[in-house]
Amino acid sequence: MRFDDKIYLADKIKYYRKKANLTQAELAEKVDLSVQHISRIESGCYIPSLKSFFALVTVLKIDLKDFGFNIDSTNNLIKDKLITMISNATDAELIFYENVMQAVNTSLKKVKKELL
Repeated sequence: MRFDDKIYLADKIKYYRKKANLTQAELAEKVDLSVQHISRIESGCYIPSLKSFFALVTVLKIDLKDFGFNIDSTNNLIKDKLITMISNATDAELIFYENVMQAVNTSLKKVKKELL
């Protein structure tokens, strides 16, 4: 499906808004748009600006693959594996991963200082 298909875009935004249990007013506040503008986007009358589109995608946690963007492949097998793990992680797992990475980075910085 193409990004410029107003109805497809409208349906996706409405679906993810409802999935997030947000009203149009709550979503409008989070992305700094008017309720009327959100309503017009969801009805297919308007296409959001690029800035508004990315704000909506971020707030609603929409995967850009839903719009035909494939940005997962980095041509680095280890990085791709980590991206997949993070993408499939639950919120609790993400917190765990973040804590582990922070601890590893802190230790790595200490080791680097000692070697210099």
